[in-house]
Amino acid sequence: MDSYEPNKLMTAIGRIVELLGHGEDFCVATVTRSQAPGAPVAAKAIWFPGGRVERFGLAASHEAALAALAAQAFAEGRSQGAELGAGVTVFLDVRAGATRLLICGAGHIAVALARFVLETGFAPTVLDDRPEYASPPRFPGCRVVAEEFGGALRRRDLGPFRYVVVITRGHARDLDCLREVLRWEIGYVGLIGSRRRIGIVKACLEREGFSRSALEERLFAPIGLPIGSESPEEIALGIAAELVCVRRLGLGSARDLRRPGWGAA
Repeated sequence: MDSYEPNKLMTAIGRIVELLGHGEDFCVATVTRSQAPGAPVAAKAIWFPGGRVERFGLAASHEAALAALAAQAFAEGRSQGAELGAGVTVFLDVRAGATRLLICGAGHIAVALARFVLETGFAPTVLDDRPEYASPPRFPGCRVVAEEFGGALRRRDLGPFRYVVVITRGHARDLDCLREVLRWEIGYVGLIGSRRRIGIVKACLEREGFSRSALEERLFAPIGLPIGSESPEEIALGIAAELVCVRRLGLGSARDLRRPGWGAA
């Protein structure tokens, strides 16, 4: 079994402190048990959203497996132990500088949603192609971007996000958003709309090469927990509740709450 060099540990700790100071999102993997070469106990690696990995004592041969595990832990939003490979156990420590949420669409539901999520610890960015709607006075405390959806999302200069809510005014704009964000490594993508509208969007995405299974797995649609919402505020409350559930309990728990009869005695 390999031994771990102390200077690599200090270098890793220094790098982690630097990232925390910058408020960046990342996941630290630390080897806790190992009988495999290239993975000494206490070796570390830092995974970043987007897939980049910085290794501190961990061999490159373990990088692909680590990236897959770290991406899953980051998407679930919780630290956890995991098996890196035969004889190697790691602890994945998820560090999020802020719970960044992108709201695509700046209508009435978005106004209420932004207010709710700010009060529950999210850092929202609101994007809309209508300047009269994407207006900072409508969204106090939020970053607001008035720009065409597809162009803004393709450039990826809005920043990294762990959650994306798509509540635009029509399925054409829904598609502009989903074509881009479904390629991102993020924990949650939710889409508003009737089942007919959602069906149209999914069918278009399938024709463009997105698999049906991937869409079913990754897309929360219709968005929000089923609480009988009717008004914009009630719809926003259901969305906010689903976001909190994903953040605190993970994707699986949020999906359980969407199943028919989940609230039955």
